[in-house]
Amino acid sequence: MEVPADDPEVDERCRSIERGAKLVTAMPTNMSLVLQMPRGNLETIFPRAMVVAGIRHLIDEKRYDQAFATCRTQRVDMNILYDHRPEAFLDNVGLFLDQLKDTTYIDLFLSSLREEDVTQAMYKDTRPLKNQILDVPAATLTPGQPLKVNSICDAVLVTLQTSKNANLQNIITAHVCKNPPALDDALRMVAGLMSEDEALVETAVEHICFLADVNKLYDHALGLYNLDLALLVAQQSQRDPREYLPFIQNLHQLPPLRRKFAIDDHLSRREKALGHLKALNVFDEVQKYTAKHNLYKTALDLYRYDAAAQKILTELYASHLESTSKFREAGLAYESVQNFAKATSCYSSAGATSWRECLFTASQQHHPALAPEAIAALATDLAEALYEAKDYAGAAAVHAEHLRDIPEAIRCLCKGSLFADAMRLAALHGRPELLETAVDAGLADSLSGATEFLADCKAQLRAQVPRIVELRRKAVEDPLGFYEGDVRGGGGGGGGAGDIPDDVSVATSRVSTSASLFTRYTGKAGSVGTVGSNVSRATSKNRKREEKKRARGRKGTVYEEEYLVNSVRRLVERVESTREEIERLVFGLVRRGMAERARAVEALVAEVVEGCRLAVEQVWPTAPKEVGAGDEEEEGNGYRAAGGAGVFLESLEARNVKQEPPVIAAFAKLSLLG
Repeated sequence: MEVPADDPEVDERCRSIERGAKLVTAMPTNMSLVLQMPRGNLETIFPRAMVVAGIRHLIDEKRYDQAFATCRTQRVDMNILYDHRPEAFLDNVGLFLDQLKDTTYIDLFLSSLREEDVTQAMYKDTRPLKNQILDVPAATLTPGQPLKVNSICDAVLVTLQTSKNANLQNIITAHVCKNPPALDDALRMVAGLMSEDEALVETAVEHICFLADVNKLYDHALGLYNLDLALLVAQQSQRDPREYLPFIQNLHQLPPLRRKFAIDDHLSRREKALGHLKALNVFDEVQKYTAKHNLYKTALDLYRYDAAAQKILTELYASHLESTSKFREAGLAYESVQNFAKATSCYSSAGATSWRECLFTASQQHHPALAPEAIAALATDLAEALYEAKDYAGAAAVHAEHLRDIPEAIRCLCKGSLFADAMRLAALHGRPELLETAVDAGLADSLSGATEFLADCKAQLRAQVPRIVELRRKAVEDPLGFYEGDVRGGGGGGGGAGDIPDDVSVATSRVSTSASLFTRYTGKAGSVGTVGSNVSRATSKNRKREEKKRARGRKGTVYEEEYLVNSVRRLVERVESTREEIERLVFGLVRRGMAERARAVEALVAEVVEGCRLAVEQVWPTAPKEVGAGDEEEEGNGYRAAGGAGVFLESLEARNVKQEPPVIAAFAKLSLLG
């Protein structure tokens, strides 16, 4: 037997009784126990586990009426009637309804349904079968599988359809209890009875208004375009007749299609309202309604087979896209309707990303055609935009193909280190003199920039890596002095730590001493708890000030090492990203007979790459890092530092998080250079 824990809020099988009570007898047919209490009095109780076991037995024997009655009297969740044997319940829905008979009982059962499986939550089986696994998880719904509540309601509706008038109340309840409620189906059924029995309809409307929100029902009734039904529902609500009567009267006076449009517009069903306008054949109103409610996609779909209307709506949509600064999409829309002038304007506003489309549409303008000077000016603007965006290949293509300016095209290619393309372009256009005047000049400029960049990298590595090693050494040798002392002079040292005993651990001194790491660094007096008690606007200002200090990483502060490590990482990543550019430079130098310069660049690159490799080994060692100050979280009462101390704590925690080192590959030299 699985003995449940004493937690009645989660598991209702638990029942606490007075200590010393004696079991007199058990009555399984009544699902009760008789106990003799310590004072001698007899008490009859209904243990929940025994009651649930009896309900299961009744369900197995398909005595649903007795199981339902027991659930009512003992306040057991009625979902167990389905959850215990789901398939058997659905197969015997007719038997279940015949046994219950009472309309009120059926409504009570339907209104109690919910998606939770109570046999796995509230009423686990204390004595499962031998082949049954304990604590079976509740069944989960797979995509496309009908919901439990909807499955039961649908089965009940199928059974009750044979006699609608007799089971009208239960049918309405089954519709409303679905998830989500099928209010339209329930209202359609009520509307179908309006010509048969007015008294029955009034009763049905009262019942559905009792089950659901009257305001929602009113909107749904309007959505069915049944004004008489909407009036009946409105009369059951608390609405002022002066509000809804004039509205319904005005709707009665409209033609059918116009009435449907007015209702859908009132209910904010814009897409359906637009469909009614199309059916009314009022294209001017369609355009205004589309623009007002941003229904361009719906309108284009409705008029997909009307070329003239499609063109007008596409231009309208393009104008909307242009007004929202979506120039590339607007240009495409204008181009699709062959409005090349507007398309050119939009593509031009889109910037360097759409230069090809812009030049194409500009060449397609015929009424009126663009003058050659205007096309040249447009191409010049695009080339400048591409150059500013560092798309040197695109800028070169515009200069060479549209402006016929080969020297400028070669200059752009050399700026992007595309020397092979530059040399090919000079040969293609029969301009060998450009090899010396343009390509060689571009090689010289690129060589100068690369040399300066590599020299800066080399100097930065020489300055920062030893400093990082020095700071880490000082932090390990004297962590209290490094983090708590006056670090303004040299990033560490013993200043300020002489009053702390040598045998006190870092973690203990940070929590228990008044000269706390956090309070001393942030300038707060008192213990750690004092910092937590001073949370105010000053705390927020201190935090912002400390975050700025951390971002700057000024020399001598406790944030210097973190700043230097991040700086070295960026340097290594930048060197790796410029590898291809430098390789193209070396290849171009060799092709133009500048082998000595190429060797010098190779030597400098190899030196910088080797320096980066050594820096990665020193800054991000593979061995586990020694724990220093700030590695342990504050103990005691779960205190978390705030303000400037919180920023400091975050920096200490970030130091001890294992970081992946940047990747730097070896530089492969040209074999031709030796």
